[in-house]
Amino acid sequence: MGSESKSNNDDMNKMKNQALIDLEEEEGEEEPESCPSYKLVKFKLYETRSNFYLVGRDKTKKFWRVLKIDRSEPSELVLCEDPTVYSYHECRTLLERIHDGNRCTGGLKVVTTCYGIVGFIKFLGPYYLILITERRKVGMICGHAIYAVSKSKMIPIPHSTVLSNWDNSKKENRSSAHSACK
Repeated sequence: MGSESKSNNDDMNKMKNQALIDLEEEEGEEEPESCPSYKLVKFKLYETRSNFYLVGRDKTKKFWRVLKIDRSEPSELVLCEDPTVYSYHECRTLLERIHDGNRCTGGLKVVTTCYGIVGFIKFLGPYYLILITERRKVGMICGHAIYAVSKSKMIPIPHSTVLSNWDNSKKENRSSAHSACK
């Protein structure tokens, strides 16, 4: 029994050591050395008929990120953050491809430039995107600029054609419900 117990302990230690090695490898994969530390400071909102693309960049214009917002669902908020960190040229190529792929429905158009996202809000109808379009510097804290919002913009997420179809279906539902009550 003593040798069997020792063998089991050796096996357990090997498994623990292997688990630690695997964990270290996983941690290395999550935090690659090339993972930059940056913050996005300026954004440009583009639109196609089916999506918004919010493209953000850092202060040095080295790192670019893309958030895709689906416009086809009037009552749902569907976001997709692209995990890729783009260079300027890679981002430009991506936007050109999106434009070419949507040429038959109007292509890719610039909606606005902004400095931040306040958030998304839903009242009784569709979701809206609230953006900071103008800012003014009001002070400094430990060398970091503090800004106040000068102007903001509220943009409906669904495309106008989706909204008109959605409004019509709501009216049809109300009229059929109203006639059923008579």
